[in-house]
Amino acid sequence: MVRGHGVPLPAHAPRNGGRSRHTAARPRSRPSGVARTDRRPRSARLRHPPDVPRQADTPRRPHRGRPGPGRANDGGRDRVTRRHPRVLLVHYTAPSILGGVEHVMRAHAEALRDAGAEVTIVAGRGRAPRGVRLARVAEADSRSAAVLRDFRALARGERTKAHDALVERLVRRLRPLVRRADRVVAHNVLTMHKNLALTEALLWLASERPGLVIGWTHDLAWCDPQYAAERHGGEPWDLIARAHPTVRYVAVSEERARQLASLTGLARDRIAVVPNGVDVSKALGLSAAGTRLAERLDLYRADPLLVLPARLTRRKRIEAAIAAAVALRGRGRNATLVVTGPPGPHNASNERYLAELTALATGQPGVELLYAQGIHPPYRVIADLYALADVLVLPSASEGFGIPLLEAALHRLPIVCTDLETLRALGGDAPTYVPVGADGETIADAIDRALSDPRMRFRSRARALAWPRVLAEQVVPLVLEGVR
Repeated sequence: MVRGHGVPLPAHAPRNGGRSRHTAARPRSRPSGVARTDRRPRSARLRHPPDVPRQADTPRRPHRGRPGPGRANDGGRDRVTRRHPRVLLVHYTAPSILGGVEHVMRAHAEALRDAGAEVTIVAGRGRAPRGVRLARVAEADSRSAAVLRDFRALARGERTKAHDALVERLVRRLRPLVRRADRVVAHNVLTMHKNLALTEALLWLASERPGLVIGWTHDLAWCDPQYAAERHGGEPWDLIARAHPTVRYVAVSEERARQLASLTGLARDRIAVVPNGVDVSKALGLSAAGTRLAERLDLYRADPLLVLPARLTRRKRIEAAIAAAVALRGRGRNATLVVTGPPGPHNASNERYLAELTALATGQPGVELLYAQGIHPPYRVIADLYALADVLVLPSASEGFGIPLLEAALHRLPIVCTDLETLRALGGDAPTYVPVGADGETIADAIDRALSDPRMRFRSRARALAWPRVLAEQVVPLVLEGVR
C-alpha cells in the first residue's frame, strides 16, 4: 500500500513458485476466466491461467489509520460497497516525466482525486501528483532494459521466450493492483507498441473482468507510417490492431476515433470522444487570485465573456451593458458580464446607483457585479480578466480619455464602445462603435459583429476546452460511470 506522496505500492511477487511456459501469456490462446458478464466475479473462485502462479493469500494487519473505505478481502474484492472508488491509471511513465500523454494523465488523476476517488498511477518511472498513489512497476517503463530488448526483437518480427516471461512477470505484478480496482484506464497502452508485453498482460487481466478497463486512445501505431517497419502480423503485434470485447474505448479526437474504428472494425458509436483540455490559467499567465475568481464565477463556461472595468457611475451606463448580456442570453448564448469597479468615491448618488444595478443583477444569470459580491480585485486580477475576456464593453455616455481601450488593445481584445469623439480619437477604426444611448439589443448586435472574426470564434472554442470544464463534464463522469 502506498503511504504519502510518490512512494510506490509494492508489486507483490508470487510466493508459491512455479515457472511459466513460453505460451502461457498469450491472451487469445487461453479460455476466458469469467463465466458470465452479468454476475459479479468472486476472486476466490476465478480460474487462474494454469501457468501463472496464483497470488498467495497473506494475513493483513489491522488498519490503524483513520476510518475509511472498506479494505480488500476475499482475494482482493470488497464484501461491501466502498465509499471511495478505486481508479488505476496505466501508462509507461508517470506525470512528472515530460510528455503529452503524461500531462493529460496528470489532469485526469487530479480531477478524479478531487472527485473523491482513490487514484493510483501504474508506471515504470516518474512521480505522481500530490494525493495520488504511485505503483512503480519497472517492467511497465518503455525504456527499461528488458522492455527495450523485447522491443528490438519484436521490431525484427521475433517473439521470444523473453517476451513471454516479461508478460508473465507483468501479469503477476499487475494482478493485485487490478484486482482491487473499480476502474482501470490505460493511456495509449492498448494502441501503441512501445511495450507490447504490458499490452498483453493488461488485456489478459481485462479478460477476467469485462468492463473494468478503458483504453484511452491518444495515438495508434498501426495508423502511423513511421512505425510501418516495426509492425508485423500475428501476436503480439495485432493486439493493438483489434478491438477487445472486454475493453471500452475512448479517443481524444474525432480523427482518432475514426482511425480506431477503421482499424479495428469497432462501430464508431462504440467509441467515446473525450478531448484533451488546456490549462487556461497557465496558458494566459493568470495569477492565483485571478484563477480562483475565474473558477468561483465559472468564467470558463462564459460565451462570450464581457468585461467592463469601470467605477459605478451613471455616465458609464452599466445598465446598458447588463441589458446587452441579457439580450445575448436571450439569443441562446451563455454570455457573462463582469463589472470590476466600486462606486465612484465623490458622488453620494453612486451608492443609489449601486443599489439599482444590484437589483438589476439579482437573479440574473451571467451578470457579475464584483463590488456587490464583496470582491475588490486588485489591478493584477483585472489584468487577468482582460486576458480571459472575449470583448471589452464600454457603453459610456461620456469619457475623458478611455484607458480601458489601451488596456484591451494590449490584450488584443475586441472593443465595443460608444462612438464618442475621445474614444474614436484613441481607438480609430479598431473598436466596434455603438451610438450614444444605445440599448442592450444594439450593443448585443455590436458584440456579435466584433466576434464574427474566425480567430475570435476559435478563442471561444479554446476556452470551452478549459480543463475544469472537460474534466467535470466528460472525463470524471465517464471514468466513474457505473462505479459509484
